[in-house]
Amino acid sequence: MTTDFPQSSSDSVRFQVDSSPIVEVSSAALSRIDALAQASKEHETGGILVGFNIGRNIKIVEASDAGPNAQHSPIRFQRDTEYCRQFLAQSFAQNGSDYVGEWHSHVAAPGRLSLGDLGTVAKIFIDPDYDFVSFVLLLAVVRKRDSQLLVYVAERDKAQCNRLQIKLLHRGRFPEKGSPAI
Repeated sequence: MTTDFPQSSSDSVRFQVDSSPIVEVSSAALSRIDALAQASKEHETGGILVGFNIGRNIKIVEASDAGPNAQHSPIRFQRDTEYCRQFLAQSFAQNGSDYVGEWHSHVAAPGRLSLGDLGTVAKIFIDPDYDFVSFVLLLAVVRKRDSQLLVYVAERDKAQCNRLQIKLLHRGRFPEKGSPAI
């Protein structure tokens, strides 16, 4: 697996802070997440992120919706796992993309990852079926007039006995199509 990260395309936005992994998200995925979050202002929603791990960097090409059997409430959400499995299988068959992260919305406080969100990430990293070097969490914080995007990357710190580190790479408005790297 190469650790070289390709040049950012004009149809994606790149996020990085200091020496964190690079997270590049297609404009189509960002637009879809924003639209789905805005359409669900009363209840949380979300889905999976599919793309490519390139070393410790991640390129996101698509975002699923929650699926028809998802459970939604103002303070929690559970995606339709079977639907998301099928979404992933279809994406893999089309372009070889894999599961690289999760996204969901918050319609009530907090405007950050909740304890439940942190627990979910820890479970994913502990699960032996996954062998992630890094993993992306996108959070759409929905307010009355607009939504805010938070981009997090979780990564194992090999120097710290595989301690899980979660870094905030971006907090602000959803980037417009063709925005420069952030």
